[in-house]
Amino acid sequence: MSRPGFYFCLCPDSGLLKRQIHKIIEPYDPDSWEINTLWSDDADLDQKLWKALNMANMMGPSRVVVVRNCQIFKEAQWKALAPALKGFKSGIWPFFCLESQWDKQKPKIPASLAKQKFFKIARERGWLWQFPGITRQNLPRYLEKRARETGLVFAPGVQEKLIDILPLHSLGVDQELEKLVLLAQDQGKVEAKHLDIVEPRADLDIFTQMQSIQQGKNLARVWHKFFKDQQTGQEGLFPFLGLLLREARILWQLAAGEEDKVFLYPRMKKEKTQLARQLGPQKISRLWDMILEAEAGVKSGLVLQDQALEKLSADLYQMFRQV
Repeated sequence: MSRPGFYFCLCPDSGLLKRQIHKIIEPYDPDSWEINTLWSDDADLDQKLWKALNMANMMGPSRVVVVRNCQIFKEAQWKALAPALKGFKSGIWPFFCLESQWDKQKPKIPASLAKQKFFKIARERGWLWQFPGITRQNLPRYLEKRARETGLVFAPGVQEKLIDILPLHSLGVDQELEKLVLLAQDQGKVEAKHLDIVEPRADLDIFTQMQSIQQGKNLARVWHKFFKDQQTGQEGLFPFLGLLLREARILWQLAAGEEDKVFLYPRMKKEKTQLARQLGPQKISRLWDMILEAEAGVKSGLVLQDQALEKLSADLYQMFRQV
């Protein structure tokens, strides 16, 4: 069976991207391939990519080259791919992943890519997969598919309730389903009471918010987000605390020199490492105090959620002003 020479995957969901790439490889003796993943924001990408696309393993397995976040490629980088993609290489199979959010139900294809001959060939020959990611509209189908694969059975009405609270990302959905599989073992099905363990939807980008607070920029947008959540009945505090706790752990590991235990995009990891060094262990540990203070204040009834969120954001702003 003749395989595609290269492939383009347009989807903002990293979990679905990984699953689809494995699905594409499956008919072509998957055990004979090793997957080499490169990141588009890697400072040494051009050198690594040229080597990966041009120098096959002479003695080892064939190579699948997965290039992530290609939406940030510059025009010169797309042009530079042309020689490597011109001929078929039996031992090298490139996959280029564009992971921008879709706009008006269509993928964002950079103009500099769209005009490249190799991209036109990919379109003509069907060497292209595109999917908008998990949406509220297609989440029921994804949930049913994953339920069949994991053997999950839902009590009447529970699946509909679950759809309303699951995150819109395949990795998040899969993580919550793993919890439910364990909880449902005794009863043989997922009951409504089991949904208490599902993490609430949280679309706050904590690092973006923290950067805004740290830099004193875009504060109006930060507060607009918090205010909108309160007005629409979404409780913004506890999702924010959960994400802040995760961020505090990451910063603590980076400040302690445990970079190998933190898995992030190279550029984001570099930014967070710099922030962790600027804050230092003492200020990072203060984040745990802030989290506990906000949570205890609300649960004890001493303050309302919006009051706790306002104080927490003000404390964060004061902390980052001193960096």
